[in-house]
Amino acid sequence: MKKKIKTLFKIKYVLLVLTIILLGSIVLTYARGGNLSTYKNGIVSIFSPVRNAVAGIRNAINNSAEEKKSKEELKAENEELRTENEKLKSIIEKYQTDIYELQELKSLLDLSGEYSAYGTVAANVIGKNTGNWIYEFTIDKGSDDGIEMYMNVVADGGLAGLVTDVGKNYSVVTSILADDMNVAGISSTTRDSCIVSGDLELLEEGRIRIMYVHGDADIKDYDRIVTSTTSNRYLPHILIGYAHDITMDNNELTKSGYLVPAVDFQHLEYVMVIKHVKGKNKE
Repeated sequence: MKKKIKTLFKIKYVLLVLTIILLGSIVLTYARGGNLSTYKNGIVSIFSPVRNAVAGIRNAINNSAEEKKSKEELKAENEELRTENEKLKSIIEKYQTDIYELQELKSLLDLSGEYSAYGTVAANVIGKNTGNWIYEFTIDKGSDDGIEMYMNVVADGGLAGLVTDVGKNYSVVTSILADDMNVAGISSTTRDSCIVSGDLELLEEGRIRIMYVHGDADIKDYDRIVTSTTSNRYLPHILIGYAHDITMDNNELTKSGYLVPAVDFQHLEYVMVIKHVKGKNKE
């Protein structure tokens, strides 16, 4: 753009010089009684290309200005669209969060119906251990809400853990992922019994151990493992998780493997406490 404007100014200077020379020649010729038609033709032949060049440069400058204006308008429109897009993304994310929370609350409501004979208390997770997988967490309900030691805690349709400490307005829950947590389980398909045992070394894999499965048992991958009636701390038939990689032990008398918990311990936010203590001694 700047180069074109400089060129336009140079042409104007040349025209000015040519004009002065031609006017001088015209005056001199006229004073001597000469014929001016020759100069007229000369002026036309000289100035026509120059005029066309000036007009071309002027049009180019105007077009460039229009193009710049158009780019600025497009930039403004793009900025406006970007802003609207960010707003829409925020709205979608909020809806997704709301849907997730509704699903969580619905699952708690369904569980509440299953254990209505005992009574239940919904609670928010307000603290947890560091790391991705929760082996201990704190909820915002305590003795003032009827919470007692060793009450079962459920979430996502499955067993989350056991209340192991109670304050007036909070409680600490030890999850089934913790090393000292052992749950008597049973396959809902084959009715074979087992022990589900927490293992902190498996936390990053999101799995826990299944042990003491009878060698003749037919527990397969993805079989549902639920709490057994023989458990002295856990209510019966609560989903614990799904069997995985069950193999024969070296003694060839028992089998063992892994269990993928039903509860999403990475994203645990809401739980439900079943207001019933089954026994007095930890398993």
